[in-house]
Amino acid sequence: MWDRDDWDKFLDKATLVALVSTLGLGLLFFGGVRTSDFAGMLLLAGVALGLTAVRLWTAGTPRLLLHPVLVPAAGFLGYAVWRTQQAPVGYPAEKELLLLVLVAVIFWVGLQSLYRQETVQNATHVLVAFGALVAAYALIQWISNSNRVLWLTQPPQYFKRAGGTFVNPNHLAGFLSLVLPLAVAQVFVGRGGALLKVLYTYASLMMLGAVGVTMSRGGWLAVGVGLVSLLGWLGWRRWELRIPVAITAAVLVLGGWNFLERSEKARARIENLNRDGNIDSGQGRGVLWGPAWAMWKDHVWMGVGPGQFDVRFPQYRGPRNQTFPVWVHNDYLNLLVDYGVVGAGLAAATLLAFGWGVVRSLKYVERGSGDLGTRSSNRTSFYLGSTVGLGSLAVHVVVDFDLHIPAIAVAASLVAALLASHLRHATERFWFGAGPFSRVLLTLATGAVVYWLAGEVWTFGREGLALNRAVVQREVTDTLIADLKAAAAARPDNPRTAYELGENLRRASFEGEVTWRELATEAVQWLERAAVLDPYSARTQLALGQTHRWLRDPDKGAIALQKAEQLGPNDILIASNLAWYALQDGRIEEARKLAKRSLEWQWWSNDMARAVLEDIERQGLLTTPQTP
Repeated sequence: MWDRDDWDKFLDKATLVALVSTLGLGLLFFGGVRTSDFAGMLLLAGVALGLTAVRLWTAGTPRLLLHPVLVPAAGFLGYAVWRTQQAPVGYPAEKELLLLVLVAVIFWVGLQSLYRQETVQNATHVLVAFGALVAAYALIQWISNSNRVLWLTQPPQYFKRAGGTFVNPNHLAGFLSLVLPLAVAQVFVGRGGALLKVLYTYASLMMLGAVGVTMSRGGWLAVGVGLVSLLGWLGWRRWELRIPVAITAAVLVLGGWNFLERSEKARARIENLNRDGNIDSGQGRGVLWGPAWAMWKDHVWMGVGPGQFDVRFPQYRGPRNQTFPVWVHNDYLNLLVDYGVVGAGLAAATLLAFGWGVVRSLKYVERGSGDLGTRSSNRTSFYLGSTVGLGSLAVHVVVDFDLHIPAIAVAASLVAALLASHLRHATERFWFGAGPFSRVLLTLATGAVVYWLAGEVWTFGREGLALNRAVVQREVTDTLIADLKAAAAARPDNPRTAYELGENLRRASFEGEVTWRELATEAVQWLERAAVLDPYSARTQLALGQTHRWLRDPDKGAIALQKAEQLGPNDILIASNLAWYALQDGRIEEARKLAKRSLEWQWWSNDMARAVLEDIERQGLLTTPQTP
C-alpha cells in the first residue's frame, strides 16, 4: 500500500539529488561558465522545480514556508525582468536574468523541500565532498606544476596558481570560503562517529591547503576572517572546546607562516599589494572600480542595465587598462552599476530580511555550554558553518565576482535556503497551508517557468556546444566558420558570435584567396549585424572599417573607423590601426601621433604601432597600401 510519509521522503531525496546535480555539473565543469554547462544546470534546476509541483499534489495539505525574504527577493527579480527588457544589448542581459532565475529556483526549492534534519545533513556531506574533491584536484595541479584545467590550457596570467576545475583560481578560493566552515563546524560540534569526524578533518585540511595554493589574497583574507569568526565563537560559547580551539588556531598560524616562508609565489603576491600593475595586482582592482563608479554616477537610479558593465566599459576605462573584464570584480559595486540605487535597495532589503530570519532562528538551533544534554548537534553545526561560510563569501565578493559564476551562485543559494528553512522550526508565524486554489496557481506558475526554461535550455545548449567546438580551433577554417554559424543560428541575438564570424571571414579574405571578395562581403554582413546587436562595440566598428577599406570603399571605411575611435577612445588596437591607415594615406604626422600615443598606453605587445614609427623614422614609406 502507498505510504505518504515514505513517498515524501522519496521526494526529499529526489529533490536533493536534482539540486546537488545542478551544483555538481557546474562545479566539476569550469564553474558552469560555459554556455553549454550553464544550460545543463538550468535543465536540472527545472527538474527540481517540477518535483515541488508534484509534492504540492501528493503531500495531503502541504504547508509552505513564506519566509520574509521572499517578498523583497521577488521584488528584485521582477525589477530585473523589467530592466532586462530595456537593456541596450539584450544577450548578456538575458543571461544575467537566467542566472538570477537559476538562483531563485534553487532557493525556493531548497526552502520548501529540504527541511528535514537528515536531508540538511546529507546536503552538508555532499557540499563538503564537492569541496574536498575540487581541492584535491587543485593540490594535484600545484604539486605537478600543471598548466591544465581539465582538458583545456590554463590562461598564462594564472601561472603557478591552482584553481581546480575553475579557470580563475580566485573563484576556487571563493567557493572554498563558503564550504570550508561547514566542514570545520562538523569537526567541532557535529554529531557522528570518529570515522566521520576524521573524514571531515581531512576534507578541511585539503580545502585549507587548496585555498593556499590558489594564491588568492582575497581568498586568504575571506577564509581567515571566516576561521577567526568560527573559532572565536566556539571559544566563547563552548568552554569545553577552548583548548582544542586554541591548538587549532596555533596550528593554522604556524602553518600559514611556514607556507609564506617556503612559497616564493605567495610572498610575491603579498609584496605586490603595494605595487601598481594589471588587474591581477593588489591595486589593479582600482582600474575597474574607478570606471565602474563613474559609470554608476552617470546612471544613478536605474543603473546601466543587467550585464551591461562590460558592454559600456571601453568608453570609461583609462588608457593604461586594455582589459575586457566582463565584471567589476566587486559584486556589490557591480550590483550598483547594473541595477542602480533602486536595484541595490531591493537587494539590501533581501539581505536584511534573510539576516532577520537567521537571527530569529538562533535560539532554536544553538546550544551553549550551559545547556543540558549533549553538546554535539548537527543542527547547530550547520547553522554555525553556513552562517560563517556565507559571511566569508560576502567578504570575498568585495574583490571578485563570485556570484556571477553559476556554480558558486548555486552553492550559496542552496546553503542560504537550508539556513533560512530553520525559521520553520523557530516559529509558525510564516507557515502557509496551500489549499486547492493556491496549489493550482503555484502549479501554473511552476509550469510556466519550466516551459520557459526548457526553451532557453534548448537554444543556449545548442549554441554552447557549437561554441565549445569553435573555441578550441586556432586557425580560420571552414569548420570554424560552420561552428560559428551553427551558434548564430541557435542564438541569433548574440553580438559576440556575429562579430567573431565577421572577423574570421575578414581574416580569411585577407589571405588573398580567389573568393576574397565574397568572403569580405559576407564579413561586412555579419559585422553590420553585430553592430546592430551591440551598438557600443568599438572592435566591431574597427573590423567593419578594415573590411570596407579592403573592398576599396574608403568612405565607408573612414566612417566606421571614426566611430571605432569614438566608442573606444583609449583602445591601443584601434589607435595602432588608425596610425597604420594614416601612414598608408600619406598623413605622416597624424600617423606618428597616433602610434606614439598607442605605445605610451602600452609599450609591450604593440608591434603595429612600433612598426609605424620605424617606417616613419627610416623615411621608407610604403608605396603600396597593405592591410594589417
